[in-house]
Amino acid sequence: MSEDIAFKIQLGIILPKLKDSIGSNLSTIIEELVTILQAGTLEGEESVSMDAVKGIIMKDLEIFLDDSVLPPIDKKFNPPIEEPVAEAAEEEVAEAEAV
Repeated sequence: MSEDIAFKIQLGIILPKLKDSIGSNLSTIIEELVTILQAGTLEGEESVSMDAVKGIIMKDLEIFLDDSVLPPIDKKFNPPIEEPVAEAAEEEVAEAEAV
């Protein structure tokens, strides 16, 4: 797939769905994070950096995808393939036990 087509899919399908389904909730989570960070900032210290907040959220999103979202989808579309060799070995063991 060309990068241009992938980018159009991203902008036309994926991003609107993300905005509709998690945009508000994600904004609330980020606002809570910034509030917590601001509460821990002493007077005279540098204010909360949105780049730092973005970094934290991106890491958390990656962990969330890797741990919770992608594994069940991967299992659904790429079920484990049973190896015939393993089945044959199990049958041989069962036959030997029967004797």
